[in-house]
Amino acid sequence: MTEPRYPTDEFAEQGPFSFDASGFTINYTCRESGTRLKRLLFPESLKSEKARKSAQQDATMIDRPWIKAQLQHYGIHFSPDIDPFKAKALLLTSVAHGLCDTVPAQVLKIKATLKEEYKGIMDDYRDRMKAYRAQELPKRIQKFEACATPTEEAQCDASLFLRKYFLDEDGNPDRTKTPHLILLPEYNDKYLALTGRTERIPALHVADGGLGGANNIMVVGWDRSRVNNKARQIDMQQSAGRGVLRSSHNWDQKMMSHLQYAEKRRNKAESFNPKAGSSFETDNVIGKYVMECEAIQHDWPILSKQLHLRIISSGRLAIFDFGIVMGLMVLGKTQEDVTRIVQDGKWNADTFDAEDSDDEGEREDASSDEEESDDERASGRSDQPVKRQKIESSHPRRLYFQWRGYNTISGAMQLDTQNRNTGYLDFADDDATSFEGNIFMNAIGMMGSKISFQGYSVPGMMGPLTMDWNACKLYLCHEITFWVAKQATLKTVRMTQVVS
Repeated sequence: MTEPRYPTDEFAEQGPFSFDASGFTINYTCRESGTRLKRLLFPESLKSEKARKSAQQDATMIDRPWIKAQLQHYGIHFSPDIDPFKAKALLLTSVAHGLCDTVPAQVLKIKATLKEEYKGIMDDYRDRMKAYRAQELPKRIQKFEACATPTEEAQCDASLFLRKYFLDEDGNPDRTKTPHLILLPEYNDKYLALTGRTERIPALHVADGGLGGANNIMVVGWDRSRVNNKARQIDMQQSAGRGVLRSSHNWDQKMMSHLQYAEKRRNKAESFNPKAGSSFETDNVIGKYVMECEAIQHDWPILSKQLHLRIISSGRLAIFDFGIVMGLMVLGKTQEDVTRIVQDGKWNADTFDAEDSDDEGEREDASSDEEESDDERASGRSDQPVKRQKIESSHPRRLYFQWRGYNTISGAMQLDTQNRNTGYLDFADDDATSFEGNIFMNAIGMMGSKISFQGYSVPGMMGPLTMDWNACKLYLCHEITFWVAKQATLKTVRMTQVVS
C-alpha cells in the first residue's frame, strides 16, 4: 500500500461554484460583500477625497472574470457570451438596486452542499492515511528500535520519539515519564517533523540552541522557561557573536539599508517644507519594515529568519510575517477606529477623518462566512464576543491593530472572532522610520500573552496589494496565492501532511 497523496487538487464542484481548501469560490474568486462592492463600483459616493482615491485605486483589480464571479455569487443571471461592458453595467445596476446586499438562499444551499462534499473528500483521505499508518507501524517500530541515541530516534521517527518519552499508552501527555530535559545534538528537524508535533502536545516545548548545523542542539521538555533557558545557555557556551540572536552580516546589511533609507525620508520631508512643524500622519507609515522579535526568533530560528511588516492603504492595513504566523492587520489611531473598521469593513475609507462616516447601515453579516479557527474549535471557546482588553496610552505616535492570520505550525486559521488578537505600534518619530510594538497571541496557544518586537523601515514594496479580512485565508486571491506559495516554501512545507 502506497502512502495516500494529500488531496491538493481535489475539490467539490457544482456548475461554476467550487469548494476546496480555499473555501467557496468561482474560478478562484471569492465573493465580495455588498458594502465593498458599493465602494469599488461607486467610489464617487464616498465623502472624503482620500477615501475616493483609495477606492478608485483598489478598483483597478476589476476584470471580466471578477465581474462574472460576483454576478454568479449573488445569483444574478446573464448570458454566457455577455459583452464585458454589459456585464459591468449589469453588476453596477444590481449593486445600486440592492441585489447584492444579501446572498440568495440557493447559493447558500450550493455552498453547504459543496462544503459537505469536500468534507467527505478530506475524511476519505484521513481514513486512507490512518489505514496506511496502521499497516506501516510495525516497520516503523522495528526501524525505530534499532536507533542508539535520542537524536537518532527523533531523526528516525518523531512520532514514536514523542510517544516513547512524553506520552502514555493512550497517547496522552505524561509528565512523569521523562521529567528532565532531553538534548538532541546535531538534530536536523527536517520539515519541522518534531517541532510541529511537539507544539500540539499541551505543555511540551522545544527550542533550538547553538549555531545550527553540527553545532545545533535541540532542547525538548515540559517547562517552557527551563527549555528556553537551556537553549540560551547553549547559545552562550558557543562562540560569541555567532548565535541565533546575535548580529549577523545579513542583519547588519538590513540595518545599514534602514539607516540610509530613514535619512533619505527625513531629508525629503524637510526639502518639501523645511519651516513646517513636524507631525505624525498615518500616510507616513506606508512602507516596508524588517522586524526583530527575540521571543519568536529564539524559539523558532528556522521559521523566523526574515520577519517583516508591510503597511499599505494609507496606514490602515498591514501584511505581516512573524514566522510562526503570517496574515493581515487592521490599524487605527484608537481601538475604536480598529473596531469600527473591522465591523464595517471600511478598509479604504478615511476612518481617521471624522468627515468620512458614511451611514451604510446595511452590510453583509461576516459571521455567516467566518469559520472558527482550528484552535478555537479545539479549545471549546464560547461564540459570544469577548470585550477586548483596553490598552491605555500616552504615546503620541501609537497605532493600534487587530490581526488575523495563518498559523504556520499547526496550519490553523486565526480568524479572531473573539477580538483577542490585538496589539499596537509605537513609532519613534513623525517620519515613522522605526517602531516598538507589542502583539497579543493568545489565540495561537503557544506563546505568552504579550510579545514585544521592533521594526525598522527599509526600501521596497514587496507583497500582495489586497487581502480579504472576512475570509483571511491567505491563499484565496491570485496575488495572495503567489505570496503564500513563496513564503510557504520554507515555512509550512505543507504542515497538513507533516503535523497530522
